[in-house]
Amino acid sequence: MRRYGDLVLDELERYLSGIEERPVWQPLPAEIRQQISGQGLPEEGQPFEETLTLLREQILPYPQGNGHPRFAGWINSAPSHASILLKPLAAAMNPNCGIGDHAGQELERCAVRWMMELAGLPTEGSAGVFVSGSSEANFTCLQAARYWAAEQDGWNVRREGLQGHHPPFVLYQSDQGHFSIRRSVEAMGLGSSSIHIVPSTPDYRMDLAALERRIHEDRAAGLRPFCVAATAGTVETGAIDPLQELAELCHAEGLWLHVDGAYGAFGILDERVAPLYRGIDQVDSLATDQHKWLSVPIDCGCALVRHGSALHDAFRLTQSDDEDDANWMSEYTLQRTRRFRALDAWATVRTAGRAGLARAISNNISMARLLAHEVAAQPELELISGGPLSIVRFRYAPPTLRDEPTLLNRLNRQLAREIQRRGRVFLTSTRLRGQELLRACLVHYATTAADIQAMVDEVLTVGRALCDL
Repeated sequence: MRRYGDLVLDELERYLSGIEERPVWQPLPAEIRQQISGQGLPEEGQPFEETLTLLREQILPYPQGNGHPRFAGWINSAPSHASILLKPLAAAMNPNCGIGDHAGQELERCAVRWMMELAGLPTEGSAGVFVSGSSEANFTCLQAARYWAAEQDGWNVRREGLQGHHPPFVLYQSDQGHFSIRRSVEAMGLGSSSIHIVPSTPDYRMDLAALERRIHEDRAAGLRPFCVAATAGTVETGAIDPLQELAELCHAEGLWLHVDGAYGAFGILDERVAPLYRGIDQVDSLATDQHKWLSVPIDCGCALVRHGSALHDAFRLTQSDDEDDANWMSEYTLQRTRRFRALDAWATVRTAGRAGLARAISNNISMARLLAHEVAAQPELELISGGPLSIVRFRYAPPTLRDEPTLLNRLNRQLAREIQRRGRVFLTSTRLRGQELLRACLVHYATTAADIQAMVDEVLTVGRALCDL
């Protein structure tokens, strides 16, 4: 164990210490792809050294790229060193954090409480559980919301299912909301037609007046509005819905207010944007992704529910709180067998502290503002949106092509692919209102002003080269 452990640590050190000098991303060569996928099932065990060599030669050189400080593509952060180093201990313990009386479940309760405190949720009477990511966190929270709504109407959705004669449930989401809400609703058997899309305002926030009108119209039509799924940090622009006003409306109308905070919930730690989260302490549930802005390794999300009893009742198998297993973490989620995710989150937060996390998030927002400023200063670039968090959308649009929308769209799609292929920086493309755009989302704790300048320079270099073809 010691001998092989030293080899792994040496490999880990080489990988992390040289990451800035390597390409952010590079295509997987066809021969390497074939070697990986074409491996035969070994009849006998292979030497560990050979396994490590295969990883060094075929796997480690071709990462997704999110460990590099110039990666600004999908919202995947680099993992904290503390969580990397403690992973072998979690594997050595290998606890099932769904059942039993052991330290792993107790540490999870502590880490869940920390997540509530970081996000500004009240802890008294609340409950939460670590899950694979925000898709599962949204699903978990919406299960609690549906259970609560049925209970308010005097029936039990777990006992009756969707076979009873009750008014159809309706959920509301902004046109900027994430697709995982739709997936959750479909998986719950409500059908995608039960999601009513509410338009957003020019600043990409849910239109409160339009929402209120739709609720009243649906209720008059015999439907049962039960939940509003708001967003704290949309993945396209980082917009934060008006949480305080939504909380007041939901309270008045008897609806559950859920917030998808997968990307942006922990932006509240930056005091410059914290006022935008006013009202988050009044929401009924919050979905978070620790593997986004908290630098916890994939996969790690957390479902946080203000009414802990609703989350418990939505999933519990025990009949009485007096039973020994009444508070097992499996009683709060769909999973019975659960890995030790809490250790990753706990180690990251304990090592960085609230202040360290706040500094990293604040730096990302500052770097996004710098990127927006640099883009706006370039005649060949057009800034579409920047802020309030760490997402910037822009496009390469030299003045001579501004009246050629089809050509510009094709150019920017090609530009994103070529930038990725070159490996100096990593941006993705996105589409908004008929325009193909470049999108940068900064969540790497080590991104600097030099990295931002490299992004701008690369877009200009590649854009000019493509125009000359």
